[in-house]
Amino acid sequence: MRQRWYYLIAGVSLVLIIVWLHIALILNGEPGILAIIGTLLSANLFWMLPAFGLFGIAYILRAVRWWVLLRPFDTKANPSSLFPMLVGGIFITYVVPLRAGDIATPYWLREKKGTRFSAGLSSVLLARFLDFASLVLIIVVSTFFLYGAITGQALGPLISGILLGVAFIAFFILIRNERFVSWLSRLVGRLFKPSARLKDEVPTFVENFAADMRTDIGSWNSGIGLLLSVPLWLVETMKLAFLALAFGETLTLLESIFVSSISYTAGHIFAILLPAGIGIFIFQFAMLQLSLPTFGISQVASIALLDGLIYIIGLAVLGVPSIALMGRGYRALEEQDEETPVMSNKKSPARDDG
Repeated sequence: MRQRWYYLIAGVSLVLIIVWLHIALILNGEPGILAIIGTLLSANLFWMLPAFGLFGIAYILRAVRWWVLLRPFDTKANPSSLFPMLVGGIFITYVVPLRAGDIATPYWLREKKGTRFSAGLSSVLLARFLDFASLVLIIVVSTFFLYGAITGQALGPLISGILLGVAFIAFFILIRNERFVSWLSRLVGRLFKPSARLKDEVPTFVENFAADMRTDIGSWNSGIGLLLSVPLWLVETMKLAFLALAFGETLTLLESIFVSSISYTAGHIFAILLPAGIGIFIFQFAMLQLSLPTFGISQVASIALLDGLIYIIGLAVLGVPSIALMGRGYRALEEQDEETPVMSNKKSPARDDG
């Protein structure tokens, strides 16, 4: 896919957010998107700079964490070389449904670094589990600091996150059982039986994925990954405090962490059905209204919109060149693969004669 198409997808995602916001404002008695435009024109956008800074720090920590999770597989890479693949994958997840970026990231890792796709996928899946575990922990702690008990606003995302975590843990336990892996391998193999190319590859992939998942979970790197995940999400959830200052509103760091952690948890759960950026924006908008009733609806919508813009702009600036870089690297590998058989065919008669 060409680079301009990714910019187009980011633009469509932003348009969808604006359309949803326009409808939500009209239903609440506001003059649609015009209320947001007036609020944004009066905002002090200087406060977006520290928000962008926190965004950058969080993604540096993400790259370091992924590097740690890939250590058991002897991937010849460092955080800086992994950064383009990581950001490119997150960009796709943010603007495309079905969490497509979580598949693209290990694919690029295989093409650029030679790491098995199953190993890259297991590291990405473990990173998602660490994300939800950290966010649930942050929700619990911030809720008790603010309210002294679990509130109605936190209950839904908290229960969803815990249930998702239980499902992950059950999956991790089952994937360590050889009999379950063998049964799953045969089952998946039957599903792909009509395909001569995939009927042998898919069962082998299931077995490799199970082995790689056991390797990653069983290493000390999982604990280090969790220790990195908590500060990562603390940094990422502080942005709203600075964005509120852009509109002359006061939002404490604790309130920012509380609102954002719930929004990100719920938004990423619903990213299976719709782009993560749209899901996060919707929940951010709702959470700000519920948690901060003194904020006007236009201020609430403007803060959530600026947070969405930081992601769309930041990921587009970092992600689109990263995707283009991955594409160029993949095309170069394809050209090498096309040249290799020609060379071997030229030499084959000499070997046969020998």
